[in-house]
Amino acid sequence: MKKVSHWYTNYNSDNFERKEFFSFNDLVLEESEDVKWLEITSLADLDLINDIANKFNLHPLVVEDILDLDHMSKLQDYNEYLYLIIDGMVMDENKKIKIEQYSFILFKNLIISFQQSETKVFDSIITRIKEGSNIRKNGADDLLYALVDAIVDDYFEVVEEIGEYIDEVEDQVLLNPKKESLQEIYRIKRDLIYIRKALWPMRNAISGISKNDYDLIDEKTLYYFRDVYDHVIQLIDIIETYRDICSGMLDTYLSSISNKTNEIMKVLTIFSSIFIPLTFLAGVYGMNFKYLPELNWKYGYLSFWIISTIIILVLLRYFKKKNWF
Repeated sequence: MKKVSHWYTNYNSDNFERKEFFSFNDLVLEESEDVKWLEITSLADLDLINDIANKFNLHPLVVEDILDLDHMSKLQDYNEYLYLIIDGMVMDENKKIKIEQYSFILFKNLIISFQQSETKVFDSIITRIKEGSNIRKNGADDLLYALVDAIVDDYFEVVEEIGEYIDEVEDQVLLNPKKESLQEIYRIKRDLIYIRKALWPMRNAISGISKNDYDLIDEKTLYYFRDVYDHVIQLIDIIETYRDICSGMLDTYLSSISNKTNEIMKVLTIFSSIFIPLTFLAGVYGMNFKYLPELNWKYGYLSFWIISTIIILVLLRYFKKKNWF
């Protein structure tokens, strides 16, 4: 079985160090004022998670929540540390939305993050730290803000893709509604509900950070968390707008199908109206009476077609005048 690599990052305003480790025994945590970040990139390594829980005296409920992948976003204060769950979101090549749960434990100079699998969501943060951005000058609370902000930014990418897809489906519904269009509308609505269910608990969790006075969160960092909170509210508003658009598309689709059915019925009605008098004439002269005055008339057949043609032209003229076609 291939070993899963995890990462340990240590930095201050002057120095940066990032190491790969595979077990808790590989890890050497120095006592210093440097900011430290333990990045656990897989939840399959239970021994490592238990070692970390024992080392930092994590509450059993925290460990339970870390391993529970269906847990909603939440914030919990355990006095010595803050525990935060945030649900991340990405969209794969098949336009399918995937939830990635992230758990963060914030100590004074240390963050421990847990995620289901290794992703690229934090790559930009690592690059910024490595290149000496302002994160290097601040504490672990600022790093927590940066990590949460990166997760929320991924939502904007997903929502933007959904918005573009809504435009495509909307054009299809307006120009050429098909049965597949209805399926796509319902799929988009399900995705929007899915995202909304992830965003509401996240809103409450981030609001809990920005509106409360925690010793581990510096006052100036609260302003940044409030900015993230505003982004989450913005995402919720966009989702609500998209849901309204989908409802409008559904009404448009049903109206288009109804109009198309009416057009078909109109054509069938026109043809039926034309052939009713012709059927009547054909029925009259098809009766098995012995004596019919016109049967022996040499112009009878020609007269039938002349009368039929006149009836057709008169009906077509009438339908055209009524704008039925």
